[in-house]
Amino acid sequence: MDALIVALIGLALGGGVNLLADDLPRGRRIGLPRYPDGSRRPLLAWLGVSAFLLQRRQPPSRENRIDNSASCEFAGGGGLSWRYPLTELALAALMTLTHLFCLGSPGAGSGQYLIWQCYAVAFVLIALADLERKVILSLPLAGVAMLALIDAAVFPKAPPAIESALIGALCAGCVFALVHLGGRLYVKAASKQTDLAERAIAFGSGDVYLMAVCGMIVGAPAVFPTMLMAVLLGGGGGLLHLAFLRLKTKQVQRFSVIAYGPAILTATYVMLFFGDEISRLRF
Repeated sequence: MDALIVALIGLALGGGVNLLADDLPRGRRIGLPRYPDGSRRPLLAWLGVSAFLLQRRQPPSRENRIDNSASCEFAGGGGLSWRYPLTELALAALMTLTHLFCLGSPGAGSGQYLIWQCYAVAFVLIALADLERKVILSLPLAGVAMLALIDAAVFPKAPPAIESALIGALCAGCVFALVHLGGRLYVKAASKQTDLAERAIAFGSGDVYLMAVCGMIVGAPAVFPTMLMAVLLGGGGGLLHLAFLRLKTKQVQRFSVIAYGPAILTATYVMLFFGDEISRLRF
């Protein structure tokens, strides 16, 4: 029963994540849920799941459009995409998984439990924004960093301790900063031989900050397999992305933008909750 309640809370919070993912990357003030054309969504359609189940996916009319001007940012938009219910279901599943893990963790008190669930919500929001907008949201990331510091300082029963967290952040930040610098040097060299613009980004600075915060979450030495897993997941995701583009457009640009945030966050979540099991594996 507790797991069911957590899943329902996850669905509701998923609606909030969708709202933040719509407004934060655009720098808009957070408002009520809207359709892509700018019209307000009725209460029964505030959640993507309910909007799809009750056939409220499309805006019923344009009478409640917030901005009727031709320059409206939402002009030309249609109904809700599958992103909305899928995000809510994904967060519900992630929070339920976190809940089940906490049941078997001796160091997971109520405070630790709340922080881990906040991680789940923030991870989905950051990953969603990176997938859609190729940007790491600074406000949620700063919140996660504060939670990681509180986690390490106030709840030492579950690792990492504060020293381990700070070392993990330093190591992850330095390693990924070198990757970022190497990518910029490569782009600069390649731009002299091809028509590639020097402003192209091979590995964004936002990923460096994200990895540093994730290093704080898992601490040292768990940060090292976390970085390795993030690189492998990011590389695998990049190959799948390029393969999809090749099938869709029959051609691939040399520097297609790939979101590494979801790979970093997935590796962090796996190491945070299943790091002990992974460390016992023998290859």
